[in-house]
Amino acid sequence: MSNVSAFPARPPSSPSSPPAALPIPDIPTATILDYLAAMGLAQELTEAERTQFISTCQAFGLNPWKREVYATVYGEGSYRRFSVIVGYEVYLKRAERTGRLDGWSSRIEGTGNDMKAIVTIHRKDWSEPLLHEVYFAEAVQKKKDGSPTSFWTKMPRFQLKKVCISQAFRLCFPDELGGLPYDASELPDAEALTTASAVPPSPPSPLPVAQPADVAPEAVLSPEASSVPDETTPAPQPEAVPPSASQPPSRFFGYQDPYPEEPQSALYERLAVYLDDNTEAFTERHLEWILAKAQSSRDRHGVLKMLSYSEKVVRNSGAVASA
Repeated sequence: MSNVSAFPARPPSSPSSPPAALPIPDIPTATILDYLAAMGLAQELTEAERTQFISTCQAFGLNPWKREVYATVYGEGSYRRFSVIVGYEVYLKRAERTGRLDGWSSRIEGTGNDMKAIVTIHRKDWSEPLLHEVYFAEAVQKKKDGSPTSFWTKMPRFQLKKVCISQAFRLCFPDELGGLPYDASELPDAEALTTASAVPPSPPSPLPVAQPADVAPEAVLSPEASSVPDETTPAPQPEAVPPSASQPPSRFFGYQDPYPEEPQSALYERLAVYLDDNTEAFTERHLEWILAKAQSSRDRHGVLKMLSYSEKVVRNSGAVASA
């Protein structure tokens, strides 16, 4: 079966006019700006990125407070990437709003690279359903070394199904869904985007001076960020040497190092467990970027920064949920 779905023919005569579509809600600019501020993105995004996000929300009636749309930024400098993404549920809701959706189904067949997702969608004004399929080998997102990214490794069937659902509904309802931002599963993961720049040279050379354009996005997340030593400053004492009793622990984005005796590998494991326990506060690409950034850290400082950053995201998410 071809991976390209053919449009079913319309019936020669329709017994009745299709039901009128529900209107797309208006999203005030103030609502979107409040969301960006609450999630710590107001200062992280450039003016052009804020304009793109606001315009996309308003053009398609996407409410970020309902988790219908996300603004995501990953990478640094020339590797910086900005994306506006939606949850695959948005496609389902918008199809129902048309009044023409008459049921749909999805399934997975095969295994490995031959695994494929199949989605069938029925429209009230079509005589035949739309049948669309996507193969794992064609949709899987990969890292620079060719291996699947972590989400495609952990949940390959679910990721593949999401890709197929999003594509199928865009094909079945092109007027209503055409131009909508993609689901995160259809876009390159941050892990794939940042791996190439994440590996430090070996053996290590003197640390370069960071250029203004290469300031890490987490550097704008906290009022205390300006007091945090830059990673380009001389390296601290080796981890094997315990800190002096008269010297307080270093501070990272508003809190002290709570694990001074743990090696960097243990800190990374702590970060991974924390992210696994709080996945609902992050998008998939967001999690990939945080892990890739921590993996690429030259020392424990970078991992602690990612841990502190993750804790702030979870706190902001909890504040939004309880509002």
